[in-house]
Amino acid sequence: MSFLHPTSDVSRALLTAAAISLACVGSANAQDSTRARRAIATRDSIQRLRTVEVVGSRVGRGKARAGSAVDAIDLTLAPTGTSALKVIERLPGVNVQSADPFGTYEWSNRITMRGFQTQQIGQTFDGITLGDMSYGNFNGLGIGRAIDADNVGAAIVLQGSGALGTSSSNNLGGVVQYTSADPFSKRTFSLSQMVGDANTFRSAGRFDTGLLTLGASSGIKAFVSYSRIDNDKWKGSGTRASPAANVLIGTRGGLFGVGETWQDQINAKAQYFAGPHQVVAYYGLSDRTESDYADLSLARWRSSGRDWDQYSNWSQALAAASSSTPDEAYYNTADGLRRDHIGYVKGMFRLSEVAKLELQPYVHTNRSAGDWTAPSYGATWSPDPIYFRQTQYKGQRFGTNAKLTFELPGNELEIGGWYERNESTIRRVGWRLSNASAGPDVDFNNVLRLFFDRTGQYNTALGYVQNTNRFANGRLKLSYGAKFLHIGADFSSNGRTIAGAQTLPDSGRPNFSIPTNGGFLPQLGAVWSASAQDEFFANVSENVNALPYSPQTGVYNTSPAAFQFFKDNTDPERATTVEGGYRTRRGPVEASLTLFNVAYRNRLIGVSVCPLTATCVSSFANVGSVTSRGAEGLLSLRLGSGFSLTTSAAFTDATINDNYVSGASDTVPSKGKRVVDTPRLLGNAQLRFAHTGFVAQVGGRYVAERYFSILNTDDGKVPSYTTLDANAEYTVRSVPGVRELTFRANVLNLTDTNYIGTLGTNGMTLRGDTQTILSGARRLAFFTIGTRF
Repeated sequence: MSFLHPTSDVSRALLTAAAISLACVGSANAQDSTRARRAIATRDSIQRLRTVEVVGSRVGRGKARAGSAVDAIDLTLAPTGTSALKVIERLPGVNVQSADPFGTYEWSNRITMRGFQTQQIGQTFDGITLGDMSYGNFNGLGIGRAIDADNVGAAIVLQGSGALGTSSSNNLGGVVQYTSADPFSKRTFSLSQMVGDANTFRSAGRFDTGLLTLGASSGIKAFVSYSRIDNDKWKGSGTRASPAANVLIGTRGGLFGVGETWQDQINAKAQYFAGPHQVVAYYGLSDRTESDYADLSLARWRSSGRDWDQYSNWSQALAAASSSTPDEAYYNTADGLRRDHIGYVKGMFRLSEVAKLELQPYVHTNRSAGDWTAPSYGATWSPDPIYFRQTQYKGQRFGTNAKLTFELPGNELEIGGWYERNESTIRRVGWRLSNASAGPDVDFNNVLRLFFDRTGQYNTALGYVQNTNRFANGRLKLSYGAKFLHIGADFSSNGRTIAGAQTLPDSGRPNFSIPTNGGFLPQLGAVWSASAQDEFFANVSENVNALPYSPQTGVYNTSPAAFQFFKDNTDPERATTVEGGYRTRRGPVEASLTLFNVAYRNRLIGVSVCPLTATCVSSFANVGSVTSRGAEGLLSLRLGSGFSLTTSAAFTDATINDNYVSGASDTVPSKGKRVVDTPRLLGNAQLRFAHTGFVAQVGGRYVAERYFSILNTDDGKVPSYTTLDANAEYTVRSVPGVRELTFRANVLNLTDTNYIGTLGTNGMTLRGDTQTILSGARRLAFFTIGTRF
């Protein structure tokens, strides 16, 4: 059965329309005046400088809160197709983990900062919320699907709670902000081809129209791009079990066949300038299938090593499903399928000499499925040891960001808001196999069970006001303001049934509603420029996290009685962050040091008791607070003769403050325990050499030991590790007829370190071991050749 991947006439029509539109734009106004072209080019340069100003300082210079950024070379030197999420792992205090080399395998992707977990850290793309990064995401999508990695312009991390105007309902513990690159001002064709280990092939092309003037003070520039990546998993049998034959472009996949994991992406962006005004439009299409790695227990990793993976032999998978440990591995047909359309139009208007208005309506639609040939746990779900299960996702979001700013004498006033309407439907169905003793073929006419069919409807509204004053001849900048967040959430069981299928009691589940009332959330920050080189900053902020709203695993997955108890007795998570620090820029040296204290209250714990692939009943409760203290530092040095060194380090002490009660009277002694997946020490270093078209870099990363057991038991602790990566790029600009020719080589995990990357794929344990970790990728090498003309 293919839930997502028939060849899409709609997608082909969109691709054709984009190509025709750009061709029309490219032929327009070829004889505009030189004066007009210069005027637009000047404005374009100003816009570029504004972009650089945000990320031109790695340490967030001039900001009233802690922040750091990766530069354009960091993004460029990574293997082609690498998610920007993975690139930011080198920033202070940022712990990013993934089981694949590109950071795009969404089942494994995790980010933690200052003791906060993935779903407590906000992420935005060009100002649009990406949701909480949960797998089977009901309120967003991963950055690797929102935009092609080649088109990412910047990635900034705000380790505190982020700016007041951040369009996110889960930025309790920080924000990651991604921005798309602007179209080139010169007409350009770009092509690239990557090859590498694990049968990796990636082909990409992009066309930029260049800057086209439309009159004395207006113009437009745009790009459209397409990329296709295919790769197998870096471990396992190498058997390509992916059923993806009908894909977006053609019927046989990429130029080199269909990999176990593959992705098609189309991006288009246009910028229109008219006097002091600007309108930007963006569209992205992603069509992706990813093949699952086996979730490991710590004991399995120690006994069998990192290469333990899913079964490619049906007889072995069948025997394992009937054993006492059916979750050690499954048959190698588990896939995550995702198709997304995302787009926005952003208008930036100068209303007067002192007033500016920004409006950004956006839309995102998603169709997804999770396929799994799963154990039946005896006769629980099927008469056979194995059955086929598919979880189906359908979502659509519509929203608007708005901001009005006034530059008044002594004041910079900003008033803004964000509204989003989101509807997410999640459905799970199980089918019997045609002949379980012979193979994994599915009888789609024999439906075993409809597990659930639920819809969540969410209305999110955020409003904020902020003012900035300058004192002491501009040396002291004081920013203060507040925001209000409200989320209305309505849940329903759709009541649909399938003829002949057993239906769990979920079909009669009553409708429920539960809001998140964020209340008054203030923020105060200051920056003191002690000299032209040195500055001190401080910030205090209050933030709130949305309640667990997934129709599949959130509060609606509890019993009616448990839901009502939750609604009457549970508060949303809150955090007060106090941070301050010092930044300096002295010649070849740029550095920062940040100290922080976070009081995290109303901590929510979700408890799920069931086998991994069964449908469970969840419960949630506030279980006290967490205190997180620490320091983060970054140092960037230009050493001369083309050499530079960038290092970062972080110390985090995140500790649970309270015991809590589980069940009727069982006290869980969690007080004083370290927060899971929070290394006390993180360290990164990159040594770079750049000279006349050649760039080489060697980078190292250290991650201290981490726990996946709440009670910090030894069998729930993974060891520390250090990895090294090496990258080199050489650009030739002397080839006739070609603007530039680029050769890039990447070697990841240079020393082939055996380490554990992701924790908590199947949740954290109270104590002890379970199948909830993933090993990091082995040493892998990739080579890319690219050209522009």
